[in-house]
Amino acid sequence: MLKVYNFSQNPMHARNRKTPNLELRLRHILQARGQGGSRHVESSGRRRDGKMFSAGQPVTESGIYEVVHDRAHRTAHEVVMLKGDSFPPCDNCAARVRFRLIRTAPYIFQDEDFENPE
Repeated sequence: MLKVYNFSQNPMHARNRKTPNLELRLRHILQARGQGGSRHVESSGRRRDGKMFSAGQPVTESGIYEVVHDRAHRTAHEVVMLKGDSFPPCDNCAARVRFRLIRTAPYIFQDEDFENPE
């Protein structure tokens, strides 16, 4: 048999509850995404400077990048880019697409323990 409990909310308790500081929460979220705070790369590889890269520019660090499209024809998404490649243009917004480093991450076959011994 399924029991259903109905707990009524006492209005006195609701008024005494603290409202979360939305500005503080937003700042915390942006810092976790690498869009705020100090300008350095943490030991975890998270980048915090928010520098944007354009199509055609060389990729200077392998890692995970956020792709931001022009006029929001597509929501932002994440991709893996390798050092030495170039940031590609979008089929829809061409060179107006932007890339932001989210986290550095080495390509497995560029790691000394996984390189091809040639």
